[in-house]
Amino acid sequence: MRVLIGASEFSPLARTGGLGEAVAGIAGGVKRAGHDVTVVLPRYRHLQDVGSPVRIDGAPPLYLHHEQGVSVLLVDDPVAFDRAGIYGDRPGEGYDDQWVRFGRFSNAVRHLATSADVLHLHDAHTGAAALDAPCPTVFTIHNAAYPILGPLDAARALLGTAGEAIRPGGPLEWYGEANYLKAGIVAATVVTTVSPSFAVQLCEDASVSNGLDGVIRARPDEVVGITNGLDPTTWNPATDTEMAKPFGADSLGKRKATKNELLRRTGLSNGVVVGNVGRMAEQKGLGLLDPWIDDLVDEGMRFVLAGSGELDARVDAWVARHPQAVWHGDYSEELNRLVVGGSDLYLMPSRFEPCGIGQMYAMRYGSVPVVRLTGGLADTVIDFDEHPDAATGFGFRAFEPPELVKTIRRAVHTLTDHPDVWRRLQKRGMTTDFSWDNAARRYLAAYETALAAAA
Repeated sequence: MRVLIGASEFSPLARTGGLGEAVAGIAGGVKRAGHDVTVVLPRYRHLQDVGSPVRIDGAPPLYLHHEQGVSVLLVDDPVAFDRAGIYGDRPGEGYDDQWVRFGRFSNAVRHLATSADVLHLHDAHTGAAALDAPCPTVFTIHNAAYPILGPLDAARALLGTAGEAIRPGGPLEWYGEANYLKAGIVAATVVTTVSPSFAVQLCEDASVSNGLDGVIRARPDEVVGITNGLDPTTWNPATDTEMAKPFGADSLGKRKATKNELLRRTGLSNGVVVGNVGRMAEQKGLGLLDPWIDDLVDEGMRFVLAGSGELDARVDAWVARHPQAVWHGDYSEELNRLVVGGSDLYLMPSRFEPCGIGQMYAMRYGSVPVVRLTGGLADTVIDFDEHPDAATGFGFRAFEPPELVKTIRRAVHTLTDHPDVWRRLQKRGMTTDFSWDNAARRYLAAYETALAAAA
């Protein structure tokens, strides 16, 4: 099967969060299953030295690169992508003309799909490519919070799609604007998302689907929930050079060296280390800590927060009050690994979370997750109080500060007063199979469904 994957991110070439990791994981898993896989990615400014030029008739200039056995075609469109950043020149912000940038990119993806058996599109950045696609399409929703909107007539002209697409209720039209996320949902042969629980939420909760829940319910088939994974060879504390000492599920005592290194690099005093890597955003739930951060610090907790976003000023205020107990810095791959390998708890109190990958990294590295049981977090983390014999972490449901704090305290009580139970939690998480090969098998089934529907 010849599979073309269109996406705005592909790790490690372009990544701002879980999307890039997921696209790389899916592509690698499908490739290992014996299929021909090509990823199409914008040639962002930071990728100007990547790849060798190739020509395909009718396509914009392209550069071919190979990453971990996967062919990557970089679309060279300086008007759209020779800019600072992937989505905007500052973290957490996007350019005003995203509809132009990713409309042009979607046109390129659609053109390249003429030689594919299946086109696999990811999020709104490539949703418009599902319109008039030359082969069966699978559209995966990673995060419905970013639909990409633009002027309707201009977007239709840019995309070259038929006028039928912009009629009221048409696949591109959304309250008088063009909506690329809607286009992908309506026009794709099969729609998937990144966890079974999030598939349900998309159909039921307008705040999660960005108002598109009715559009999703109107599809003739259900959205397929396929939980994301991780690469167990790349993410392995026994071989990870960022660990102060290699360790595994049967050598957890060596993990303390990495915790000490994390404390040294951040300048924090000793305590129960709570880690988080990701966007400092309300959606990620870190604002729930605000009323209680002083109390938690007084109780001996130390917070390592890596990433940026709209809550930066609030988090920096915590640092100013508690410089030896709270650390905030920019994301890096090295720091991500150090946090999951050195923290005691890994915090993900998200208001919604399509799947999440941080909790999987954390479990793989022996950091016990504390999560809100929503979306993919509910599908991947088993709460200790609800299922003590199968538990891999601690969870809560109500999106309220007291519930988060109560759950953190439950976890700390188990860590300090029941170390044997804690080690069992760690080992269970470290040996859970989150490999991408499991997810790839389900994506292949979605491809077969799309091919059968188009036959």
